[in-house]
Amino acid sequence: MKIPQVSEKLAEETGWHIGDGSMNFYKQKNKLKGVYQLRGHIIDDKQHYIKRIKPLFQILYNLKINLREMQSTGVFGFQIWNNDLVKFKKKLGLPLGKKLDIAIPKIFLKNKRLKTAVLKGIFDTDGSIYLEKKNNKLYPRMYITTICPSLAKQLKEIFNELGLRATLYSELVKRGNRKKAFIITIRGERMFYKFIGVIKPQNPKHLLKFQRFLNSKDL
Repeated sequence: MKIPQVSEKLAEETGWHIGDGSMNFYKQKNKLKGVYQLRGHIIDDKQHYIKRIKPLFQILYNLKINLREMQSTGVFGFQIWNNDLVKFKKKLGLPLGKKLDIAIPKIFLKNKRLKTAVLKGIFDTDGSIYLEKKNNKLYPRMYITTICPSLAKQLKEIFNELGLRATLYSELVKRGNRKKAFIITIRGERMFYKFIGVIKPQNPKHLLKFQRFLNSKDL
């Protein structure tokens, strides 16, 4: 494995981790061993993992990852045992274990390009586009949901800094031990066009939604 330099690619990949990733050290034969996982929806995110995530892991870390479907949990992605990878990400400022308190590492807050790349990574893994029928038209909403209030605040601030008018609200999630979720949302046609132009999402599921919206304008 190689250690990558700070770049837009590393910022985007860090965004993937904030969205879909997890890591920790586990004891095996009296030794601690690092495990890293990145997993998305088994259908919706599959092409993004194949076309974007796998090649970029090779470029950044010189790691060949094996993608697979996990039918029992409905996810698609990979798991890799690698101490150096987990240590590197921990050094960046990403937490071990559950991501109850996670934030964009300070190193990626230095300039607009890095901030935008992190947001792209987070949105491509943890974001959604909803096209609502409203007055015989499709009304777009882009949103990211997180259980971490500090991350939610960061996202709202950066979106607004980039000229993407974002709002933040919270609600109780009705599952398990009912936790509070924070939703950062950007609404409206003008913001949708600007969002696609500024963030430039790469996940095919988002691009299909955008194309559907464009097609609806021709009807």
